[in-house]
Amino acid sequence: MKTNLYLSILAFFVFSFFNLSVSNAQNLIDMQAWQVGQGSVGGFSANGQSSENIREWGIGPNGKLAILWKGQPEGFAHDDGGFTHTFFNINHANMYRYAIWLKKTNSNDGVSYFGTDNVSNLNGQSQDNPYFWSGDLPELNKWYLLVAYVHGSGDASTTHYGGIYDGVTGTRVADVTDFKFATSTTTTTIRSYLFYDANVNDKQFFYAPRVDVVNGSEPSIESLLNIKSLNAEQGYFAGSVGIKTQDPGAYDLAVNGKIRSREIKVETANWPDYVFADNYQIPSLAELEKYIKANKHLPGIPSATEVEKNGIELGEMNKLLLKKIEELSIILIQKDKKMLAESERLKKVEEKLEILVHQLSKK
Repeated sequence: MKTNLYLSILAFFVFSFFNLSVSNAQNLIDMQAWQVGQGSVGGFSANGQSSENIREWGIGPNGKLAILWKGQPEGFAHDDGGFTHTFFNINHANMYRYAIWLKKTNSNDGVSYFGTDNVSNLNGQSQDNPYFWSGDLPELNKWYLLVAYVHGSGDASTTHYGGIYDGVTGTRVADVTDFKFATSTTTTTIRSYLFYDANVNDKQFFYAPRVDVVNGSEPSIESLLNIKSLNAEQGYFAGSVGIKTQDPGAYDLAVNGKIRSREIKVETANWPDYVFADNYQIPSLAELEKYIKANKHLPGIPSATEVEKNGIELGEMNKLLLKKIEELSIILIQKDKKMLAESERLKKVEEKLEILVHQLSKK
């Protein structure tokens, strides 16, 4: 047991260290200046007014506190937040992967952009204003990882490998446009914006921009998404979990769909063995009939309307159903005793009748 515990703790620290190393390894974007503040900073040139570009603490895609770049429009419907990074050196013969997290809130007004520069289309045609993607994210109030590739100058492939990934499920939900370098290209950049949004209540969040050389040492998309497949004996989640729902409400686990399981164990208290206590009062059948006629359901059991509105709690419902079974069992036992007693009484009456008939027949 102690050995297993030690190995589990060791594995956790190794995994955490590996995750931290992978998240920072190779990124050609210097993120040291990405600190709380507003406007341009370090290698990041703000798109729009300083007041439209705020870096602040918020909840990142992995559910933890992180410094987010927030674009907040001031109503001019032009350049409403985001950044262009300083150009950096590249080797045109290599493939590079670009990635950024985006989240839009409040409305789909305006247009979100994710792009680069100094690239051509995959067919070699020059591109003056290259964007991997522009438009509206699939859903509001949800993080998406945008991933795109710039192919090496000698790559004849016309396949677009990039995509937009759901930050909750990890599913690829949309395609993006890849580009390629010309042989003369020596520098490039990464840029992401919000444009043409006149809605001052909108917010566009940007997080963790990165560019990696695609050489086998770059972090996998799975590690960027940070959606782990837990193979350990136990997994721990500090918050609520929603499956096919973004709002678990007051529940630790909310599933908007079907569940299939071999076993479900519900822990509950006040199991209704109290029904068998000598002082427990069971309503008569006449009282039960009167209640059913008036309410159209058993006493103590929620009505169809209540169940449709609120659902049922498995533990509580099992207790209620068992209580009714126990009450009916007692009623049946009592009825059986009465029937046996009545049968015995009738038997004695029949015996007396036979004796009486026999005596009369002798006269």
